[in-house]
Amino acid sequence: MRGKVSFYFEDVPWDLALDMILKASGLDYIREEGIFRVAPVEDIQKEYEMELDRKKKLTELKQLQVKLIPVNYAEAAELTKQVKGILSPKGSVSVDTRTNTLILKDIEEHVVAIEDLVKRLDAQTPQVLIEARIVEASRDYSKDLGIQWGGYSRFSAATGNPTGLIFPYEVQTAGGASESNAVASGLFTPPNPNFAVNMPAPVGQGSGGGIGLTLGSVGGAANLAIRLTAAEEEGTVKIISAPKISTIDNNKAIIQQGISFPVSVVSAQGVNTQFFDAQLKMEVTPHVTQDGNIMLKVDITKNEPDFSQTGANGNPTIRKKEAHTSLLLRDGDTTVIGGIYTRNMASGRKKVPFFADLPLIGALFTSTNESDSRSELLIFVTPRIVNRQASRVRVETE
Repeated sequence: MRGKVSFYFEDVPWDLALDMILKASGLDYIREEGIFRVAPVEDIQKEYEMELDRKKKLTELKQLQVKLIPVNYAEAAELTKQVKGILSPKGSVSVDTRTNTLILKDIEEHVVAIEDLVKRLDAQTPQVLIEARIVEASRDYSKDLGIQWGGYSRFSAATGNPTGLIFPYEVQTAGGASESNAVASGLFTPPNPNFAVNMPAPVGQGSGGGIGLTLGSVGGAANLAIRLTAAEEEGTVKIISAPKISTIDNNKAIIQQGISFPVSVVSAQGVNTQFFDAQLKMEVTPHVTQDGNIMLKVDITKNEPDFSQTGANGNPTIRKKEAHTSLLLRDGDTTVIGGIYTRNMASGRKKVPFFADLPLIGALFTSTNESDSRSELLIFVTPRIVNRQASRVRVETE
């Protein structure tokens, strides 16, 4: 083969220059033990196809081997997907589920390659312990101030203070806010207690306090009763839940704890009872990375019935707190995955119209109440690799 070409190269590797010259001339080369053999592209392509055909025929002539490969940690059925990708045309693979063993039938070269692949894939899966701490703190404060006052007066000759008139010959007044459902029979039997303003603070046994004052006259012509009540309440609650659960890499773990409470449901068929769950539930899916870190997909739900807020049938409402997130942590590190802070402030005032707006004496016709409620929810998560060393033995020995 002879020919003449002209090229100009500067600072170009020789093998790249040779490749460009041959391609420009419709040629190619084969390197065999340091010797370059140049030929037309068509001839080299034919040689390549003939070599592939020769190797294929040799493979078909080779005898098949049967090899049993036990699988320790992985599912043998799952490994067949990877094994089939490197089987020869004559090879086959099946699974004995009872012993979790691969039954391989192929020529020697492919059997060796498949054994090496299974050895690398059949490594001990890392096991992860997930510890969660759910801290819920609440603080409630309330203050109530109330007043009750009333009295009784009588203008008549019997009490020594007559009206001096033919009509009205006698005048009698009394507060009419009775604490019972009985109706007073008349002015001569006034209600008792006879509060004209009756707005006390909610003072019960063991909470709050009150003070009373009664003023009266000789002969019972008049009396005045005043009662002041006040209550102040403050409470702090801290609830800590610490669920723990272990699972292997890339497998979801679920732990839940709670109660089921009955709820009456009215339908066309009548009243039925259904049970609803109020529980703390945690779902975690860990993944251990090659560098020893841990990726977590976390779903935490905390439901509880609220009997202070009920529906039309008296059924409690459900208070729900949820957190859904994905994060990356180092082995043993702790992170806060959620925090919710709420504060509810309320104030109220009860009053007697018109009189409560009068200057100086308006306070005698009003009662007040204030409340302040705060709550905070924090969720901490700590993942730990339980079998860190054992799961890396195979990689380290290789």
